[in-house]
Amino acid sequence: MPPDNSLSHNNTTTDYSSILNFFKSISVFFIICLSSFILLNAYYALTYKKEREIISQKNKTNNANIIKGIHITHHFKEQKVFAIQAKTASIKNKKIGFFRIGGLKQLELENMIVDYHEPQKEAAEIVGKERSSKNESHDLLSYFSRAGHSMPLLKKELAGFVAYHATIRYHHPDNLLTIINAPYMEIRDDRKSLHFQKNVAVHFQNKFLLCKNIIFEVNRSRLVSKNKYTLIKNGVIQKGKGCCMNLRLEAMP
Repeated sequence: MPPDNSLSHNNTTTDYSSILNFFKSISVFFIICLSSFILLNAYYALTYKKEREIISQKNKTNNANIIKGIHITHHFKEQKVFAIQAKTASIKNKKIGFFRIGGLKQLELENMIVDYHEPQKEAAEIVGKERSSKNESHDLLSYFSRAGHSMPLLKKELAGFVAYHATIRYHHPDNLLTIINAPYMEIRDDRKSLHFQKNVAVHFQNKFLLCKNIIFEVNRSRLVSKNKYTLIKNGVIQKGKGCCMNLRLEAMP
């Protein structure tokens, strides 16, 4: 009996159809997997970007109390009296000893350079009259206070003012210059003196004074220290302990 060709043809068609359906199922499966992979990666990328933006915003917020490139100048009667510049200025918790107190804030400057021009005799008399009429002072400490309040990050009263790597250039009325340099300077609570610490150097013409700590009593215009000191004058070295000198490095009683 001859074979049934129609039956064989039908079986072949059924096999092709099954194979085609199988490949269609696999294709759909791969398409779904690929789409899911793309969606997951897109979601991760968007989420990661958002997280980076949040971190960036937090970093900006954390640096909100830091400003860079400080340069402030004060004039009196069209004459420059005070100028201060610093690499950075920041508000931080006040440091007492080795600890910082959370409730007290202080202004901290890095790489500070100050120029103060002492008024001439005539100008000093005008300053005295202005002080009595307006209750204003024009000494070095007063200008430090004004400069601090001129900085935009200062929003309330501070408990301290410190500077790291501080240089004071004191310009005398006769155009001579005294330079005080120290790794650390602080204005204490009494608001009457500048405290220089950690190996201080004072230079006036051919004189050099080297000491661990020096207090500059602004109202008395004198430098005081209880530590050991080295005074170099015209190449001659003099050493001692405890000194009191004016800004021209002349001994005072």
